[in-house]
Amino acid sequence: MKKGLLSIIFWGSMWGIAEATIGHALHMASIALPGLPGFVMFPVAFFFMRKVYLENKKPQVVFYASIVAAGIKLVDFLIPGNIPLRIVNPALSILMEGLAVALVFAYVHGKERSFGFLESFSSGFIWRGMWGVYLLLISLFNLPAELVTSGPLVALRFLVLESLVNAVLIYAQIRLILPSPKSNRRPAFVYGSLLFALLLQIVF
Repeated sequence: MKKGLLSIIFWGSMWGIAEATIGHALHMASIALPGLPGFVMFPVAFFFMRKVYLENKKPQVVFYASIVAAGIKLVDFLIPGNIPLRIVNPALSILMEGLAVALVFAYVHGKERSFGFLESFSSGFIWRGMWGVYLLLISLFNLPAELVTSGPLVALRFLVLESLVNAVLIYAQIRLILPSPKSNRRPAFVYGSLLFALLLQIVF
């Protein structure tokens, strides 16, 4: 159990570090290239979710790792002046990503089948579907939800096109990156990674 917990914290922290660095850079780049974060960040997050799954062979650990990554995002509440919705929304999207991928891994695990292109597409489609429902709900309270209030083409691009691009990248990742042996990480290294992720989130 202790090794499983360390694995969850470590890969959740790595996910948090990626969000604070790669995610931040992609959002800056999206000023010139709109939609870039949506195409890239979910496959990046999937890399860490797959790692924690392969180390533990339990679908639920994927969601637990997303809790760690989402918790790292919430550290921004410690910084005065931040807009709450801009902190809550990324954390919620991470949790939804984790839940969607955990559900697909549970299906694959139960059926004893490989994670293929359909599963790759389903992972993105499911979390985007959940995110769309959430945005629809908050739009009823006049909160920003452009993906569901800017017309059907914008929503379809988000739900279908981005999920398709994600599926191509995720499937390529699965085929090209072979599983690595489970590492025996020292607790100090794991908790140091978590602390580093928290510091990065505050800086960026």
